[in-house]
Amino acid sequence: MLTALVLGAGCRATAPGTGGSSREYVPAEIQPGPGESIVSESTVDTRNRYLATVLVDGGRGPCSGVLVAPRLVLTAGHCVCSPHSLPVADGEGRTMIDTTVCSPTATIKIVTYEPDGVARAHEHMGAVRPHDQLEVRYDGQNKELSSRADIAVLVLADKPAGVKPVPLAMEQVQYNQPVTLVGYGDDGLGGRGLRRSGTNEIASVEESGSTFLVGKPVLFRQPYRAKERVLVREKAAYSRKGDSGGPCLREKGGTLELVGIAKTYYGSSVELSEYTSVSFYGKWIRAEIARARQADTN
Repeated sequence: MLTALVLGAGCRATAPGTGGSSREYVPAEIQPGPGESIVSESTVDTRNRYLATVLVDGGRGPCSGVLVAPRLVLTAGHCVCSPHSLPVADGEGRTMIDTTVCSPTATIKIVTYEPDGVARAHEHMGAVRPHDQLEVRYDGQNKELSSRADIAVLVLADKPAGVKPVPLAMEQVQYNQPVTLVGYGDDGLGGRGLRRSGTNEIASVEESGSTFLVGKPVLFRQPYRAKERVLVREKAAYSRKGDSGGPCLREKGGTLELVGIAKTYYGSSVELSEYTSVSFYGKWIRAEIARARQADTN
């Protein structure tokens, strides 16, 4: 299916690493109003295929996360750490998220959908450990100036029963690769708090490899009519309010592996979702997994 978009709205976002003017930054928890964005195509995970995707409450509103070890949840750093003011010479207000102001603990919910459609949730508490290089800077209009290492782990007090952790991808994603996005975010139609999944593809990979963009290409409607100002785009899944920290999955050899963590949403006529690359930060994530396992043995 195709969704029509009006070109006249303009494109305010630029892909990382491509240059251009300052891009508009909108965290996955903050979405445009109705009519400003296409509807994300996703379905409720009633078969519990993505049971390892959990609901995260780190004090900054609903987020998502994913179990990567028996007692370790990976999520976004901005889900558990709060912005603080930065002193600037020009007097313009700026803020930054780093490891300065972070919640010491967070709560997760593992949601199981029963055959009768009832969702049953089990809560677990975890200690928060953000990446030591976490840093996201914003200007006075809450637009991103720079960002790095927007990830954190939650070390759970106990092991969730019956939930299999998702293996980490060792290789970086590639342009046009199909991926699956999962999270508890807004479906764009007013529904929220349900674990939803949908498919899309890799639109670009940041030059350093630290992040990548997910989104379908924008095309002219065929057949094209002279002076027509309408674009079309294949429907697909995108990150929504509450999806921050949720997983981007890739199928390899019949197994789903974790390739990214939901970080950012870019609106306007070109809709894109940005994810932090798991392979780029794999060394740190694997060290946290080993640290959690060592604690279990002790």
